[in-house]
Amino acid sequence: MERRIRAHFGRDMEGFEDQHGHAVVRIAAGRYRELAVFLRDEPDFTLDFLEFVTGVDRSEAGIEIVTHLYSTHHGHHVRMKVSCAAQDPTCPTLSDIYAGADWHERETAEMFGVAFQGHPHPVKLLLAEGFEGHPLRKDFGLMSREAKPWPGAADTEEEAE
Repeated sequence: MERRIRAHFGRDMEGFEDQHGHAVVRIAAGRYRELAVFLRDEPDFTLDFLEFVTGVDRSEAGIEIVTHLYSTHHGHHVRMKVSCAAQDPTCPTLSDIYAGADWHERETAEMFGVAFQGHPHPVKLLLAEGFEGHPLRKDFGLMSREAKPWPGAADTEEEAE
């Protein structure tokens, strides 16, 4: 698999490894959609089912988009990874390639702040319209800790008595 993908994508394939029996392909952002189509349409791969799309906050390194594909014909898995900028992250949509990407991309947009370019319906899926911020980003402040002191903290007035 690695040789076939590398032959097709060359230096734009930034990495390949096996993790727990799943092929993991790191691809340049500009070739993300092309890799998805290649993996879906290539008869030896036939990755016809999108299991999930999510994000991983890598702090200063940006947001990593992880897309997990499965072949119902061959029974194998491939995970695609692409890096996005930390500030104003964007990634091309796969919703026209895999219909199941629609909701996963909307959730990732809400939770990580990634704009999926070309997504047909980029509205909130989980959070209220007025909600501000992206709860799965490392820089998102936990409101309960900001609004009131941590319950395990010592009360200095009681200690003084």
